[in-house]
Amino acid sequence: MKERNNLILLWFILIFVPLFTLRLFQDEMLYLNVSKKVLQFEFLPRSSLVFILTSPLMVFKSVDLRVFLPRIATSLITLLNLLLIYEIAKRHYGKKAGFLGSLMFLLSFVALRYGARYTLEPWGTFFVLLAIYYFDEKPLLSALSVGLAFCARETWLTTCPFFLGYAWKKKRKEFLKILIVSALPIALNSLFMALINLYKSPLGYNTRGILSFGVSKILSHALRGWLEFLIGYPLIVVGFVYAVLKDSKNRDLLWIILPSLITLNGVNGFLLNGPFERYTFGPLALMSIFAGHGIIKLYKELKPKIKPINLLTVEKWVAVFLIAQFVFFNVAVLKLSDIGANGIQDYGYWYDREVFRILKENASPDEFFVGTPHPALLGFENWKWIDRNIQKAIEMNPDWLITFRSWIKFRENPNEVQELEIYSVGSYLVIHAKEEGAIKEYIVPSELRLWEFRS
Repeated sequence: MKERNNLILLWFILIFVPLFTLRLFQDEMLYLNVSKKVLQFEFLPRSSLVFILTSPLMVFKSVDLRVFLPRIATSLITLLNLLLIYEIAKRHYGKKAGFLGSLMFLLSFVALRYGARYTLEPWGTFFVLLAIYYFDEKPLLSALSVGLAFCARETWLTTCPFFLGYAWKKKRKEFLKILIVSALPIALNSLFMALINLYKSPLGYNTRGILSFGVSKILSHALRGWLEFLIGYPLIVVGFVYAVLKDSKNRDLLWIILPSLITLNGVNGFLLNGPFERYTFGPLALMSIFAGHGIIKLYKELKPKIKPINLLTVEKWVAVFLIAQFVFFNVAVLKLSDIGANGIQDYGYWYDREVFRILKENASPDEFFVGTPHPALLGFENWKWIDRNIQKAIEMNPDWLITFRSWIKFRENPNEVQELEIYSVGSYLVIHAKEEGAIKEYIVPSELRLWEFRS
């Protein structure tokens, strides 16, 4: 009970409390807008379970409520993920292993950054962990949960056939029921996306992206991504690998864990942006089931051989490492983020509020907006999100451009350009063309880098 209470307390401090101060990120704004559209029965060709579940939270006029309520819901799902990791690992390896595995996940980069933002990864992960937790005692509920994971996040589709292989080994007498129960939500969700537009779904654009990369590009990006994965999550990786090597008893769980890791090689976001994006949330959560046990076992084996290790218990060594890692990554993000992120969690919701205020007071509904999806949350219909493709944004000749300061340059001193109205808000720039074509005339893209040193 003590371990569970400690996890809840740490979750409250590290995940729940900060959610009211975190700066919005691009996809979060898009997801919030999609969830709002569900209220009007407008759906995109993608897994929509999460959007449907959270759509009642979008009825409020207040933008703050429409941001914070889905964030609160997601943070609670993250808490359930933590507790499920703990319970599953405790069942296999004991309380200490369960606590350390959950702690390593809680203090991982992706859990801190995305555990409270409105993203889909914590929800899909919850259903997979629930499937593992209930498999032995309630296999049909487990099967349903795996199917719902795909309904929450498309990347879990590849886990489903491996789950069935696991079920065939463990529950052969009930396999037919498990197959039917898991296949039903998968089939319905696939049909739902296909009826809207499978080509434009995440399944479609990830497939097209991978096919366009070519083998050499995929291999080079994947190699870089996995090297960064090892650097970013060393305790979880080492603990997971060591546990798998030393514990043959529970290796069957790899049927459910490994597919999510392999799938990362087919996710455009992972190949292009590396392991610090939200796509690694689920795989890391599953690896953490093993990681605590692996670290404990490694500690016990090294203890007689390396005397300085005896200075601290394994729990204290893990705590010291995680604190040092937390400090290191916060400093690294402050120095290297090209969008001016304020630490791992990127505080600065007050900047988003200011962007909302500027657009509310100065923008007209018939104007055209390009850049970050802030206008979407205010209800402006004529907007376009272009992610990092600033050249395309400029060529679209918008009335308003909302972007990051580091992503653009001005042809002339902006203070002397009368045709532009420029608002500086933290790392955002909100630019209004007072004359048609002014943005296209005076603004050019910067040389974009994922990371860029900031003095």
